[in-house]
Amino acid sequence: MMELTTEEQERIHAIQRVLEGDHPVFIYQDLHRSKKWFNKWLNRYHTGNVYWYKDLSKRPHNIRKKTDTRIETAVVRIRTSLMDGSDESTRYSFVGAEAIQFQMEKLGYEPSDVPSQSTIKRVIKRNKLRVNKKERYKRVKSKGRHTIFHPDCIDEMHVLDIVGQRHIKGFGSINSIHLKDVIGRHVAGYQYVEKSMDNVMGFLLNYWRSNPIPRYLQVDNGMSFAGDYIHLRSFSRFVRLCLYVGIGVIFIAPAKPWMNGTIEEFNKSFDRLFWQKETFTDLSDIRQKAAEFFSRQNKFYEWQMRKGKKSLESITPKHMLRTDFDINLENVPLVAGKIHFIRQVDGTGMVSVLNERFSIGGAYIGDYITAIIDTKEQSLEVLYRDEEMVVRSIKKFEYKIDETVYDLDDHIFCTVIPER
Repeated sequence: MMELTTEEQERIHAIQRVLEGDHPVFIYQDLHRSKKWFNKWLNRYHTGNVYWYKDLSKRPHNIRKKTDTRIETAVVRIRTSLMDGSDESTRYSFVGAEAIQFQMEKLGYEPSDVPSQSTIKRVIKRNKLRVNKKERYKRVKSKGRHTIFHPDCIDEMHVLDIVGQRHIKGFGSINSIHLKDVIGRHVAGYQYVEKSMDNVMGFLLNYWRSNPIPRYLQVDNGMSFAGDYIHLRSFSRFVRLCLYVGIGVIFIAPAKPWMNGTIEEFNKSFDRLFWQKETFTDLSDIRQKAAEFFSRQNKFYEWQMRKGKKSLESITPKHMLRTDFDINLENVPLVAGKIHFIRQVDGTGMVSVLNERFSIGGAYIGDYITAIIDTKEQSLEVLYRDEEMVVRSIKKFEYKIDETVYDLDDHIFCTVIPER
């Protein structure tokens, strides 16, 4: 008889005691085992298997079909090409399993020949083609309670950021403006020498003449967006332009870049897939190459949407600026609208909005609130998303503005929105 392990002897002894008439409770208590353990081996004994006391093999019952050598070779070559970025067809591309599926479809592989993402990941691991995982921004512990905005439509919310300064050898510094649709994922951008508000507004006006204007535009608290903070209850040219075209501006909390995670992740892709892999001669050169980069990113995002079969609706009605729209950016009138500020209540129960402090209350210390300036109503309302994810109004202040506030002029919009 083959030698038994200590655990096997214990299992056999337990069943022997059952056969000798001992009560099950006394048996598993004496052995310092659980009732679940006892029942497992009693049931195994009743199967009639001669070796019922042995551990079952952990080898899976169903052996997965080995990936076809031809397909595995294709996956390896595509992965290598994506990592190198040397081929024109894979330049500026992501390198993950989904990107490999995208490339295989572009190459004409039948859907049945395109492996699943889990299979591709196994091939990558087997061929030692893994790369370090990219760093992700820390998620807030409140699980979405920091904001009252949760868009679900295309063009409902865009995020904007300026990446700079980057230096082109033999030319000088450049800055890149980036815009992304949170839901539709469409990205756009343009490069400039100077980081100025004139460039930001010029970029946005050009974009809005050929693309839908979002309901909300989210940015950080940089002075180029928010203003100089010197004059109380005055608004930057950027804010005025957004209100003028019907956009509600959202300022994230200071020093909280994870709140702009959508655009920050794209900025990392811009750096990793474009800036670090290309060489540039001047501003014209980087603009030309960046246009191709943005185009390829959008094609991939569009493929992701189709592949996911997500039925996403666009905002209605859609607005876009008339092609002949023009405005003096040095003198943009203040239009009725709303400006939103995500703020964390400090240790004294206060928040700062445009360098002016408002008392929220000690009960909200450490929590995030959204303060909304309504230029038409001339009020500042504070909204709070509670533990039940219900948005409540908790404070309201008078917010007098010492200038004329005009109504939105619908004549600045065109009536037909072309498809992208």
